[in-house]
Amino acid sequence: VRHRATRQRFAMKKINKQNLLLRNQVQQAFVERDILTFAENPFVVSMFCSFQTRRHLCMVMEYVEGGDCATLLKHIGALPLELARLYFAETVLALEYLHNYGIVHR
Repeated sequence: VRHRATRQRFAMKKINKQNLLLRNQVQQAFVERDILTFAENPFVVSMFCSFQTRRHLCMVMEYVEGGDCATLLKHIGALPLELARLYFAETVLALEYLHNYGIVHR
């Protein structure tokens, strides 16, 4: 999504409320929102705001060019060793940051 005035890009996660209820994941969605709002770390995506419509919970987050690691691996296959080391180190730093606040990533 883009901000109309500034044209800045954001990622928006749109979650169907009915699916959350059926899967008993309502609390999990709110915990995710709270963590993303709280986190201030270059290796953890920031959330700017959240809102809901009649059918969806929406979270507006920092847009990360290139997508996630799973998409990257699907498109290019195995990473060169140095790039894999870099991504691994960044992941460790993100997890360390979260763990310091008692947050566990599954």
